[in-house]
Amino acid sequence: MIVRTLFSGISAGTEMNVFRGSAPQWRTRRDPTTKLFFETTSPDWSYPLAYGYAAVGKVERLGDAAASLGAPPVGALVFTYSPHASFNVVRASDVVVLPALDDPRVGVLSANLNTALNGVLDARPSFGDVVVVSGLGVIGLCLVQLLRRTGVSVVVGVDAIEHRRQLAQRFGAKVVLSPHDGVAEKVRALTGNRGADIVIEVSGATPALNEAIRTVGYNGRVVVMSWYGGTFESLSLSGEFHHNRPRIISSQVGGINPDLGPLWSVDRRKALANELLAQLDLGPLLTHTVPIEDVASAYALVDNGAADLVQCVISYDGAGQ
Repeated sequence: MIVRTLFSGISAGTEMNVFRGSAPQWRTRRDPTTKLFFETTSPDWSYPLAYGYAAVGKVERLGDAAASLGAPPVGALVFTYSPHASFNVVRASDVVVLPALDDPRVGVLSANLNTALNGVLDARPSFGDVVVVSGLGVIGLCLVQLLRRTGVSVVVGVDAIEHRRQLAQRFGAKVVLSPHDGVAEKVRALTGNRGADIVIEVSGATPALNEAIRTVGYNGRVVVMSWYGGTFESLSLSGEFHHNRPRIISSQVGGINPDLGPLWSVDRRKALANELLAQLDLGPLLTHTVPIEDVASAYALVDNGAADLVQCVISYDGAGQ
């Protein structure tokens, strides 16, 4: 089918790693058998590369077999994991029909919300837990809202940007901190020196992983959701990591926590995330909308980390103007 794009979202995490050239696929190739990455002169990616994975649009045309495959009708509002483009050709099985949204731009957050929900499923918070969310970008702010629905006692939000800390408080964070505030010490003071039950690291800043290890309590869980593009000179595995026995969990959206058992699947998670799009307070995350004709300035906003930026949306053909 052909989907005419109305809006697409620029990812400040994964996409910026690709944009800046720090993603491993620019210099390595992943072996499909061993699942290992190897340095190579013929990496997985090369220029030119069409990228992006958060597009909202309307079904423009159906292929001959689309209807029999359960495709949505022409005119349906859908989300696709498609690159930034005015039109995309997609398979019927790859289209997500969006729920009724007051603002269709919210649909570009479908992938982010899927990732955030996966982080909660990997973290498996319990009633009464103290959970720290390190990094209050789109995914971190989605996490704050999701965690408040799980019955945790306290959500602590950590970010260097005041605007994002204010949004976290709006969404239910009981405590907000700057990473320069001595996070591990503040959380110990908050918890009678236990430390956090769970720290979810989603900032993408490599020093934040080190602080997450320091912040979590004995045998606690550090859930790593970031795709780090930098280096790890600041990472210390000789102190708190060795003596406090934290468990570090990689939460990658391509899979589901096996501890959840056979009743959970990626498709079930996607369906739940789609329902949540219409239930959570996501409008405040859409801080900038830029027409496709001025897309270079949109990338500059995200690359330079504008102080009031959370999610930058690209609009097409005057949509939303």
